[in-house]
Amino acid sequence: MTDDNTDTDDLAAPSESPTPEPSGSDDDLDRRRLIRWIAVLAFAVPVIVEVLTFGGLIGDTLLSGDGGDTADGTATDGTETATPTPGETAVGVGDELLPDAPPVETIEVSEVRGESPDSRTYVLRVAVENTTEGSVELRLTGVTLRDETSLESVSTTGSIPAGGTGEVTGAWGLPTDSMPVAVDVVLLRDGEESTSRSVPLKRPPIRG
Repeated sequence: MTDDNTDTDDLAAPSESPTPEPSGSDDDLDRRRLIRWIAVLAFAVPVIVEVLTFGGLIGDTLLSGDGGDTADGTATDGTETATPTPGETAVGVGDELLPDAPPVETIEVSEVRGESPDSRTYVLRVAVENTTEGSVELRLTGVTLRDETSLESVSTTGSIPAGGTGEVTGAWGLPTDSMPVAVDVVLLRDGEESTSRSVPLKRPPIRG
């Protein structure tokens, strides 16, 4: 005889195994990677900026051809600088204008006068001592600006006899924000042209 008294618990569906909770190890790994990349970027970005800046400064220096000047001939402090003629030294107050040619021509004044950049005059005064045995005459015939513009205006000592002295003063109105870089000089001896030259100038001071 079959036992019909079957335990109802035996007929119940088998219980399912509990689903394991997701592990937090993957999230931690992603978080560490993100922090690592942020740290790398924080270090690399300033380095790249410094390298680019330094490279640009070197490039500007090489292109300008002058360690202290920019490509347009302006110094790093914002002032314009003169470019002497090869073989000649720029001259200023106290220097001899034509050291290799008697007589003795000493620069007494070399300055820009004016209160505003659009109303300035360059003034150059040269004292001449005639150490030769004949007459001499010194003429200032013009100046050259940084942009190679020439301003013409003739001033002269007149004829100075042997052993005599004289002086000449030249004055040229300057365009806005311009500066002279050379003066054109003509020296006559006994009425004949002896020297004609463009002499480079040291940057003159500005007197307001």
